[in-house]
Amino acid sequence: MGTRPTVSLFAYDLGASATHIGLITSLFSFFPLLFAIRLGKKIDYLHSKLALIIGGYLGVAGIALPGIFPNIYSLYASQIIAGSAQTIFILAAQDYVGRISSNKNRSKNVSWFSLGVGVGMFLGPLTSGFAADLTNYQMAFLMLAGVGLIGSIIISFIPDEPPIERDKNANGIENSSNSFMKLLHIPSLRLALIFSALVLFSRDLYMTFFPLLGVQFEYSDSVIGTFIAINGLAGVIIRFYLSRLITILGSTKLLTVTMLLMIVALVGLPFSPSLVVTGILVFFLGVGLGIGAPLSITLTLESTIQGRSAETLGLRLTVNRMTQVATPLLLGAVASAMGLVSMFIISACTISLGLGAAFKASKDPNGSGDNNEEVNDN
Repeated sequence: MGTRPTVSLFAYDLGASATHIGLITSLFSFFPLLFAIRLGKKIDYLHSKLALIIGGYLGVAGIALPGIFPNIYSLYASQIIAGSAQTIFILAAQDYVGRISSNKNRSKNVSWFSLGVGVGMFLGPLTSGFAADLTNYQMAFLMLAGVGLIGSIIISFIPDEPPIERDKNANGIENSSNSFMKLLHIPSLRLALIFSALVLFSRDLYMTFFPLLGVQFEYSDSVIGTFIAINGLAGVIIRFYLSRLITILGSTKLLTVTMLLMIVALVGLPFSPSLVVTGILVFFLGVGLGIGAPLSITLTLESTIQGRSAETLGLRLTVNRMTQVATPLLLGAVASAMGLVSMFIISACTISLGLGAAFKASKDPNGSGDNNEEVNDN
């Protein structure tokens, strides 16, 4: 994720329009959209380390490509490769967390996992922004690929986890033609998918188009990278208070407050009068994203069926990737036709509508009861 803002800035530097940049960015999620559920099923049967290593090294290759061949075509290829690699890696990593967790420590382990993601989202944009300012975009990609290579080597030393034994009823469902549709009968999973899509919509909007807004405000690459790093840092900080907030508000109410916070931040960003105000809005948006992502993962894992966690996470990723394909394409077209300011306002309205859909799902009269019954029966 640390390369996403750099992709937008590099494409803009190469002369790409907002629509063109949206197309390039959408490729990151296009193939994962098609194969995430199948990948999840495959990962359910694999030892965890193998999938992590494949995703890690494939990601390094994708990130390095624009550094080796600095042109618009390499950005297309890079987004396809890196997006596929990130899907393999994130599915394997989330499934790994599920394999080593029990009901008692799952939320804690997901919080630690999300903390690691947050640290990466803080350091990645900060590093790439300053690297691009001090050298060029080519070196920024190569530096991030080097960091990814080190991480992939470290993965080789983590304990391996074998596949979880699948219950017989789950296997029977999987053999049916509408296996993943059965998962959608779980109300809490539907709620998790809606919230997850809204969080990803907000994150992709920010990662793809805030750099262009920064260029419009005449910010340097390092300033843009710093703002994106502040966003990531906010996500890291809020994770230390996440368990307490869940205890006080509950998951659904906390996610609702999170969405409202993100709406306010997105509406305010295009009208920000100063660097300080922009920093505050970016921080609050990061708080919202930092809460939303781990909560949606936890809710997804709690809603899954034994032995099918990676498949369920694959379904979540399919919804996420569908959002990530549509978001840059549609918003890029809106930005080209109506301007970046209108695009941010329309996006905030879209999140508000999605929040209404989430409210409807959360008020399902059969919600929690049906969820437990569905999981046990399946």
